[in-house]
Amino acid sequence: MKKNIIFCGTPDFAATTLKSLFTCHKQGRFNLSSVITIPDKKVGRGQKKQQSAVKRAATELNIPVLEPSDLLNETFIKQVKSLEPDLIIVIAFKKLPKILFKIPKLGTINLHASLLPKYRGAAPINWAIVNGETETGLTTFFINEKIDTGDIILQSKIPIQKHWHANDLHDKLMEKSSSIIIETIEKIFDKNYNLKQQSHIEEGLIANKLPIAPKIEKKDRILNLKHFLGNEGVQKAYNFIRGMSPPGVRVTIEIRQTNNKIKTQTILITQVFNYIKNFDNDLPDKKGHRINTSELCILKINNCLKITNSKQDYSFQIKKLKPENSKEMSDKEFINGFLNTAYEDIRIINSEI
Repeated sequence: MKKNIIFCGTPDFAATTLKSLFTCHKQGRFNLSSVITIPDKKVGRGQKKQQSAVKRAATELNIPVLEPSDLLNETFIKQVKSLEPDLIIVIAFKKLPKILFKIPKLGTINLHASLLPKYRGAAPINWAIVNGETETGLTTFFINEKIDTGDIILQSKIPIQKHWHANDLHDKLMEKSSSIIIETIEKIFDKNYNLKQQSHIEEGLIANKLPIAPKIEKKDRILNLKHFLGNEGVQKAYNFIRGMSPPGVRVTIEIRQTNNKIKTQTILITQVFNYIKNFDNDLPDKKGHRINTSELCILKINNCLKITNSKQDYSFQIKKLKPENSKEMSDKEFINGFLNTAYEDIRIINSEI
């Protein structure tokens, strides 16, 4: 008799795997009996209802959808029990209460976008890049009452390329998510797996020192100068912007003109590239452009905008940015539209929300 599976998820990351599971369902490998997702949300000025990516995919595939506003609702719990699931799969969804994740005969599994126990939390993709990790991956594990702490079933590693932003890593992990989930399902159905308990000490890291991945708030996307001091400040800023993009990092700059007038401009840096060690031919023409004395500064070099430090030993280029109340543009478009030959320098200053 075919096993019953219920799928829980919300965004595109989860919807991709749902589509692969449906293919397996059509092949008769198991029965994908239902999908659980969040209720439609009202968005925008018109307050139009918007479906989750998982609901849109499930509707297209004609899979029954449950949209509980309360995961502890008695009627909802009865609905889930009536489906007699053998396994519940969770990807990018709410924390499930014990009464729900204990229903399936074979348990409830979760897919997390990191190599647990590192980067437990809501934003593992972002924080892995911010912290300069060179690799990350995917982990499947059995859910328990704590967040992202259950016994590990499988893990899959992926290198993080130096030029990747959060959306690039997101897409690469999304591509791999289906295969690790399907392999995990097969191992569980065949009872062919060895669980790995998440210990308090992993790879020399004590549990309370493990890097975590808390939810990212608006205030976290501001370039705060005090966090980018010292010789590694430029690289930290490069990683920070990549990890927070999209949507990008808010930076407030002062443009000092030759008449000593100062124009303050807020920009959102959305894409950077080419983090390099500077050589003599990379340095700016200092004529008419005073080198800023702040730890991080923006310089116009060969008609490009680069972020460097006062020593100018390393730099990276701003590829795309979005001035406040304007559209996204390249650094060259910003130079042509917002700068002119009559400016002295550009100073990065701390900004508030």
